Amino acid sequence: MSYSILKFDTNSHLLNPKFEGYKLRLVDSSSDDGTSSAVQRYSLESAPVELHKLNVNVHLSFDEMYSRIHYNHLFVGPTDRSFVYVDSTSKVNLVMLDRQSGPHTYSIFEIPQAINPSALEGYPRVHCLDSTTMLVFDGIASVYVLVRNESEIDSEQWIAVGMFDIGLGSVVAGSADGAHRRRLHLILGATVVRHLDHSEICMHYCYRMEHETRSSSDTRSHPHPSFAIQAISVLVPGDSGSRDGHPIPILTSTDVHMLPSHAIPLYCEYLGDQFVIGVRDGIVLDETENPCTPSLPSVTVPDLYYWMQTDGDVTVCIQLPEAVSAHQIACEMTRSSLLLRFTNAPECESRFNFENTAFHSHIMADESVWTLEGGRLLTLYLEKARSGVRWSSVFSTDDGVLETIDPSEFATIREHLAKYTSETSSSGTRMLIQSAADAMDQDNDDLEQEDSSIVFSVRKWGTGEAISSSTAGSPDWLCPSFAKPPPHRRMGGQAEACSSAHAMLPSVCLKFDVDGIVYEIGADAAGAIGETHAGSFAALSYIQASKREQRFMYVDAEMTVAVLAETQRRIYIYHQSNGTSSTEAVQNIVDIGSGELFGMQITGRTLVLLRENSLYLVNLDRCRM
Repeated sequence: MSYSILKFDTNSHLLNPKFEGYKLRLVDSSSDDGTSSAVQRYSLESAPVELHKLNVNVHLSFDEMYSRIHYNHLFVGPTDRSFVYVDSTSKVNLVMLDRQSGPHTYSIFEIPQAINPSALEGYPRVHCLDSTTMLVFDGIASVYVLVRNESEIDSEQWIAVGMFDIGLGSVVAGSADGAHRRRLHLILGATVVRHLDHSEICMHYCYRMEHETRSSSDTRSHPHPSFAIQAISVLVPGDSGSRDGHPIPILTSTDVHMLPSHAIPLYCEYLGDQFVIGVRDGIVLDETENPCTPSLPSVTVPDLYYWMQTDGDVTVCIQLPEAVSAHQIACEMTRSSLLLRFTNAPECESRFNFENTAFHSHIMADESVWTLEGGRLLTLYLEKARSGVRWSSVFSTDDGVLETIDPSEFATIREHLAKYTSETSSSGTRMLIQSAADAMDQDNDDLEQEDSSIVFSVRKWGTGEAISSSTAGSPDWLCPSFAKPPPHRRMGGQAEACSSAHAMLPSVCLKFDVDGIVYEIGADAAGAIGETHAGSFAALSYIQASKREQRFMYVDAEMTVAVLAETQRRIYIYHQSNGTSSTEAVQNIVDIGSGELFGMQITGRTLVLLRENSLYLVNLDRCRM
C-alpha cells in the first residue's frame, strides 16, 4: 500500500461567512419538582468523587500536568443512556438513565488497592469495549477485564475474568529523580477482537521516557523528556463464568510495537487492523517513514543553510550565491510555512525553492523577522509558538540539514559568513526587518496560548508503520467529540471488523480561522481510512480562546452542539446555526454553583455533569426552546 497524505481540506459550502454571533437564551431550572426544568440535579448513590493528590516531590512534564488538569472522570457506558465513574472508595459505578425515574446506579467492581502505595498514582480509567466488556485501569499499573453476566437478565452484574499489568517493573517507589524515576502511565485507547474460543484486547498506553543529551560545550547531562506509545495485545479466554471466592486470573500481555512521541496523543482509535493516532508535533519518525507531500516541495541541496535552536527560537543562516538587494527578496513567514522568492537573481532562483514550505512546528509569525547583511547573508529568526519543543529539522520534510548543536560553533560559522559577505559585496551592509504575519495570522496567534498543531497518522496495528499522515499545514487541534456507546458484541477477526463500508471513528473538531470545523474519520468501501469535513461551528475557535478557566470542551457526534465547561460553575452550550446563511445561533449558560466539575458526557440529547456529590442532567432540547 503506497503512502498517502491526510489533507484535512475544508469545504467552503459548510462554512458560514454571514454568521454574526450567538444569542443568549436563559435556561429554565426553576420548577418546583425539577422534572420539567432543563437542568435536574441528583445526589450520587455512592461515595463522593475525589481527585488524587500528588506528592510535592513529583516532577511532571507540561503534557502530563495538562492531561491531569483536563482529565474527564466520567466515562462512556457500555450501552446508550449509560455512563461510568469511579468514586473515592475505588468502586466502579455504572449509571443507567431512565427517561421517567432518572439515574439508577450499580456498583459493579471495586478496584483492589495497589500493592505499592508509594508508587506514582494516576487517575483510574474505564474503557467500555463493547456492550459486554470493559477495562478498568487502577491509575498505576493494573488493568482488569470485566464482562457482563449475560445469564442474569435485567441485572447489571459484571465479573472480573482477568487482569494484567502495563509498564511492568517501571512503577517503583523511591526518589522522583535519577534512575528510579517513577512513571505516570496513561491508557490511550483499546479495542476487542472476538474469536470463537477467546477474545483479544488491543491497547495503547503512554509514558514519559528520559533521554540524556550532551553538548560539546556543556559536560552536564540534560534530560529531554519525550513519550513512548506502547502497543500490547492480551488474550482473554472465552470462559467467563462466575469466579466468586476465587482470585482474578492473571493474563499475559505481549508487546506489539512502540512509537516514540513528542507529546501525549490526543486521539487514538481503532478500525480493523489499523489505528489512527493524533499527536501534537507528530510521532518521531524513523528512516522508514517519509511523509512528504507534493504540495510542499522539499529542499534537497546539502548545506543549503546553517541552523540552530534554543528553547524559544530557531535561527537559520543562508549564504546566497550572488549579491542581492532587499528589494529583490520576497520573504513571507506565516505561522506554519515559509515563502522565499528572488527577483532578477538567477543563481538564487535556481538554488532555493521555498514555496509555502511547511515548518517543523508553528511559529509566532508576528514576532519572527528576517535580515539581509552584505547582500549575501540572509538570516531568518523564527520565534517558536510552543517554547521548549525541540525541532528535529527546520521544515516538516527533513531535508538532511543537521542542526549545529554547539552555539559557539554556530557563532563562528555566522561570523565567517558575515565577514565574507562584507568583504565581497560593494553594496555595503543593509538590514531589513519585516513583521512576517498578515492580519489573519496575527489574529490567530493572539488567540492561541500555545502551539496546538496536531499530526494525524494511520498505522498498521502489527508494526506501527505509517500508511498515511497529515502534515504540519493541517488545521490545529480544537477538541474531540463525545464518543458514542461502543458497538454490540461481534464474532470474527480483525479483517471482518473493518469490512463494513464507511465505518466511522469518533470525529474531531479542528481550528479554521475563527471557526471550528468537524472532520469525520473513517474507512471507505475499500478499507482505506480518510477524513471528511462534515460540519462547522461558527466562531467556536474564537470563543474558546477567550475562556481562561476552560476545563472540558467537546462537540457532539451529530454536530448539533458544542459544550465548553469551566472548572467551576459555568457550562457554555453553543447550538448549531440553522444553515450556512444564518446570522446567529443559540447560546446557553448553565450555572451549577460553586464546586469543582469532574466530568462531562452526553447521551442522546442529555448532557451529564459529574460533581463531587451530585449528577446534573441537562436537557439540550429544552435549552434551545
